[in-house]
Amino acid sequence: MKYNFDEVLDRRGTLSHKWDGMEEGFPRNPQAIPLWVADMDFPCPRPVVEAVCRRAAHPVYGYSDMSIHAKELAAAWQEKKNGWKAKPEWVTFSNGIVPALSAMVAAFTEPGEGVIIQPPVYYPFRDSVVNNDRKLVENPLVFDGEKWGIHFDELEELSADPANRLLLLCHPLNPVSRVLNEEELKRIGDICLKNHVIVAVDEIHSDLTYRHKHFYSLAGLGEAYEQISATAMAPSKVFNIAGLQTSAILIPNEDLREAFIKEMDKRVYIPNLFGAAAFDAAYSDPECEEYLEQLLTYLWENYLFVDGYLKKWMPKVTCQKPDATYLLWLDCRQLCLNDEDLERFWLEEAGLALDAGRWFGKGGSGFMRMNIGCARSLLEKGLGQLREVYRKRKF
Repeated sequence: MKYNFDEVLDRRGTLSHKWDGMEEGFPRNPQAIPLWVADMDFPCPRPVVEAVCRRAAHPVYGYSDMSIHAKELAAAWQEKKNGWKAKPEWVTFSNGIVPALSAMVAAFTEPGEGVIIQPPVYYPFRDSVVNNDRKLVENPLVFDGEKWGIHFDELEELSADPANRLLLLCHPLNPVSRVLNEEELKRIGDICLKNHVIVAVDEIHSDLTYRHKHFYSLAGLGEAYEQISATAMAPSKVFNIAGLQTSAILIPNEDLREAFIKEMDKRVYIPNLFGAAAFDAAYSDPECEEYLEQLLTYLWENYLFVDGYLKKWMPKVTCQKPDATYLLWLDCRQLCLNDEDLERFWLEEAGLALDAGRWFGKGGSGFMRMNIGCARSLLEKGLGQLREVYRKRKF
């Protein structure tokens, strides 16, 4: 089936956080074009929609279980996409990756112990640490002017402290849209092995890796890495079903897996009825893989459009070439605005609602994150508004 990603779907009035949440999220200009929350404005794959509709047709919406095939589907997807021969018995589930990260922090560490994060990073990472009364330990990413990477010397130093028990690794790196290579991942794994640090990996954007890069799961690079890893995956981003809140957590180490399951039980995890149906369709129907290939092509063309437009009309705003995701990390530092003025410029003057770089912690100042998971016409409209105020400002 050929999908038309140029079609503009009106999401207003659907309880969309991205669109209907503008009054609360951006009260200074709720009419701005929303290019913030990490979901897309595209329709889900046909098999997913049909699976949800079939289940919805039954008039009883009681408590649900995941299907008997779900664990096998998750493991098979990992092997097909990332080359990791994961076993179905390693798979457990959660109502989204963010709740799972919080549960991992609670399950794998004790109050007061250190949890390492690598800002700028998806902001719930910080919340997962602080809200569980753990010590926040930061290993900021480093930027060489072209790409972001891991500060390995500092990671080694922090990991050597026995009080630091867990590393939360966001891979691909969000918001900087970087995919680590095999050597980098093994170096992370070796540091953590040496120092008995567990690694919880959020791979929710991994299926959105562009064709110039290859994505590796840390746990797939060797049995030793499997034994210290908890890997979170989901069809949420790639098939645009985040609202169904269904994720798979792969934990080969039995002790870690049992600790995680016990913690999830404390939080009364119950599968989402429609999420369970969508999960099976997303990971089993070949048309969903066809959808993914078409989606990657369209998103890459969106990136090229934005990058070309900025270079031509607004050269002081630049974006790093993304390795993955539909999120562009825009470097606005040449505009010489402080964070408050920068956010005001984008929202109140240009009429565009983006995620502010400062939300992602250290290293985010002077940056903005733009969601390009939308019809190109919407990007063209938004960039046209930006071009006009950029010209008026005489940057």
